[in-house]
Amino acid sequence: MRRPRLPYRPSRTRAALLAAVAAAALTVTAVLVAPTSSAGPTTVTATAGRDLPVTQPTLPCAQLAAQDFSRLDGAATGITAATVVAKSDTNKYEYCKVTGVIAPQIHFELRLPTQTYRGRYLQLGCGGYCGSVNVTTSPAATAGCAPLTDGTFVVGQDDEGHTGTGGADVWATDPQLKVDFGYRSEHVFAVAAKAIVKSFYGAPPAYSYYSGCSDGGREALLEAQRYPDDFDGIQAGAPAFNQTALNGFEEAYLGTVDFRADGSVILPAAKLDMLHTAVIARCTDDGIGNGTIQDPDACAFDPATLQCPGDEDAANCLTTEQVTVVQKIYRGVTAPDGTHLYSGGEAKGSEPQWAGLVIPKDGQTQKDLFMYRIGSGFLRWLGTWTAKPQLELTADLFTERSFERTMKEFAGIYDATDPDLTPFYRSGGKLIMWHGLADGYIPPTGSIAYRQAVVDTVGRATADRFYRFYTVPGMFHCAGGYGATSIDFLSPLLDWTESGKAPGAVTAAKLDSDGSAAYTRPVYPYPQQVKYAGTGDRDNAANYVAYTPKGKTADDAFRWAGAPFKSGTELWCESANGRDMTCARRRSKS
Repeated sequence: MRRPRLPYRPSRTRAALLAAVAAAALTVTAVLVAPTSSAGPTTVTATAGRDLPVTQPTLPCAQLAAQDFSRLDGAATGITAATVVAKSDTNKYEYCKVTGVIAPQIHFELRLPTQTYRGRYLQLGCGGYCGSVNVTTSPAATAGCAPLTDGTFVVGQDDEGHTGTGGADVWATDPQLKVDFGYRSEHVFAVAAKAIVKSFYGAPPAYSYYSGCSDGGREALLEAQRYPDDFDGIQAGAPAFNQTALNGFEEAYLGTVDFRADGSVILPAAKLDMLHTAVIARCTDDGIGNGTIQDPDACAFDPATLQCPGDEDAANCLTTEQVTVVQKIYRGVTAPDGTHLYSGGEAKGSEPQWAGLVIPKDGQTQKDLFMYRIGSGFLRWLGTWTAKPQLELTADLFTERSFERTMKEFAGIYDATDPDLTPFYRSGGKLIMWHGLADGYIPPTGSIAYRQAVVDTVGRATADRFYRFYTVPGMFHCAGGYGATSIDFLSPLLDWTESGKAPGAVTAAKLDSDGSAAYTRPVYPYPQQVKYAGTGDRDNAANYVAYTPKGKTADDAFRWAGAPFKSGTELWCESANGRDMTCARRRSKS
């Protein structure tokens, strides 16, 4: 097969970019004040190190629409509109709103501050199968990040090359749109965005960042793996990085487990609170003192302990059939011989998120479940070259043969599993990855296993120089939950990227309804956990210390059909006629 001609080369060097910005720079301290607790305000200091000067536009906003970006290599771009959005009660700074399209149909929006820009670009990821543009200044895990809300960043997002079409993902019948969603869109948008920034301000961004969660986390890792020169700092939250197996097998399977052959429900959502209470009672970590679990994998809870006497169904127990459902959910998808077809099952402690995902709410049918919709959508449209709109989720789909065929054809397009981040490290990049431990959408075991693969591939000492991984107890998917889940990973990323200050503990808060903090807790890089220091207010993060549980330095690899995560599996695809797609692997990372 032909080698594709998609561009793969550094779009700029740090030295050239910094030289393009005024040489004079001041050292400042960005202070992030967490909401107050009973112990008073908790202050987290993030030293930005090198504060870039305010850069004014070199041409009026409206003139951007007349600029020609159609000749960008591999990223032909057209501007559809450029208008000024005034500062208001809901918008904290004035900006130039730019919308446009990158060939063939990647829609995007950029917000370029007109008075407050300080040389940073932040590209936001998009969740699910994307299909829309929703620029926000409050993405996941950036709570309280002042540079993001005061107009010092250019912020942008794209739709990954298609408009959402509901549960029928018919856009994926176009092979090019598969590729654009799979890996191409974020790179070409980065190329276009930097060119637009340079045109507007007279210089490209001094620092470029990427922040995404869920599918956005997958996109973030794809950028680090495939295009290591695109971004200086990357934040990847709860990444759907092992996407082919996740959508096509794990989530598709979880969309089937709670139903009998006649479509009736086995485990009702009304029993999830009872189940979760039992899990927390068995496995909560007293060392953190807030009813959360720091290591769900070590939780020895057995749902059979809730078995109804005489198997008579009641509100405070589980029937034998319901116990089996819970066991299947915790185990995750397996082939008939017991081989795992994904890197983990639902975490113990994630039960509150199951309603509407795996377990139907009152009035819902199987086809209403998120897991059914995203799983069937993948197998009908994304994970096949010939659309299968009539496909139903049946047991014959969850076999090793089906797994091997689907992974062989599509993992190289969609997945972000390459553990060799050496090119990203050599480019000077920094990566913070994180995952909520009560995530009901994407099991955190996969992220833990990927972290192990990175350490095994590049070495622990090297990994420590550019990579951090955090797990957040009691956090649902990307945000929310029953623990301290209001957290800012973006400020530490800026700190590390721009001043070399490697991140350690990051403070998380549990917020009350009025936005104040009920309590705070530190989150340390994995595998460290926290415990009460023995003195001081238990609601204050300052009174907790880190420790590494015995055995937590052991191998975290997960044994499944796709193990181990390895390099060289990416496919690079191109189409000569706009219909047929030719894909090939690259011999090396260059």
